[in-house]
Amino acid sequence: MGRHALRFGAHLLVSLALSVFLYFLAALGFALFPAAGRSQQADGEPSVYVCTSLAHADILMPSRDPLIDWSTLFPAVVPPGLPSEAYLAVGWGDLRFFRETPTWGDVRLSVALAALVGLNDTALRVMAVNPPVNDPECLPLRIDRAGRQALIDHIRFSLSTEALHPPVAQSGLEAYYLAKGRYSPLRTCNQWAADALAAAGLPHARFAPFSFSVTWPLKRHQSLPGRS
Repeated sequence: MGRHALRFGAHLLVSLALSVFLYFLAALGFALFPAAGRSQQADGEPSVYVCTSLAHADILMPSRDPLIDWSTLFPAVVPPGLPSEAYLAVGWGDLRFFRETPTWGDVRLSVALAALVGLNDTALRVMAVNPPVNDPECLPLRIDRAGRQALIDHIRFSLSTEALHPPVAQSGLEAYYLAKGRYSPLRTCNQWAADALAAAGLPHARFAPFSFSVTWPLKRHQSLPGRS
């Protein structure tokens, strides 16, 4: 009986290791061979950025935009006195993980596993931040007006309802708004960011579980001849 249990355990570990390897390999392949998107022209529109950490990607939009009044959608983050040059950093993810893991030192296995299996609500985390000019973790997006409108729509339609509602949590100029969908290994925070790039017609990985899945297609596109 014990021998059978050990054999089953060994097979389970091998299967798990193989699944993780194939998952990473798929992410690598999609990042190296992304969808090209449509032709984009920088036409004097307000700058938009994608900013990443080791594991997470945010879309940064100007807080003052002729295409949308962000103060009607996120009044907790865009008060009347907010400087006009401020940006909004918007990211999607597991609400509990967002709130209980402000730094990597706060990561708990139980919280991470609960997020991976989709046990918790998801949310848009919206923060007012300074312009990310010359920030090495941020990439400017070459995007036209139609692409910026698509990003705005992606953010708005990610909310749990079309109706305006208060944040579920707030701290200063940072707030969490309930969102659609459940977190999973196939639907991560970075996949949400990649889907935003896809909606805007930008280069993107079709499968994007990691933050490099978001940035590599953009960097590759910018490095092509004739791009800057």
